[in-house]
Amino acid sequence: MKLSELQSINEIRLVNTIKDDKDIQDVYIGDLLSFVMANGKEESIWLTVQRHINVIAVAELNDFSAIIFVENVEPDEETLLKANELHIPLFVSSLDAFALCKRLYQEGL
Repeated sequence: MKLSELQSINEIRLVNTIKDDKDIQDVYIGDLLSFVMANGKEESIWLTVQRHINVIAVAELNDFSAIIFVENVEPDEETLLKANELHIPLFVSSLDAFALCKRLYQEGL
């Protein structure tokens, strides 16, 4: 699946200016940043409720394709600015992580 295909899913919306079309190979769910750093795989999309700037550093370190903030969590302004600077696409979903994973699976991921 490509990042551009995420935007066709009603429950997901892009919240920054990055229009990258990276490949998505996997989904990683986690909120404990040290655990995500140690276990996340590149080309994954990361589902989290953490909204602060440190998530951008973790996403860059693990070479994630994008971050999706679940349960309508909105990233703060500092996070948006840093993500734009580092070209990391940020999305928000109204779904919780489990429901979003089910939806992504139904869409072919």
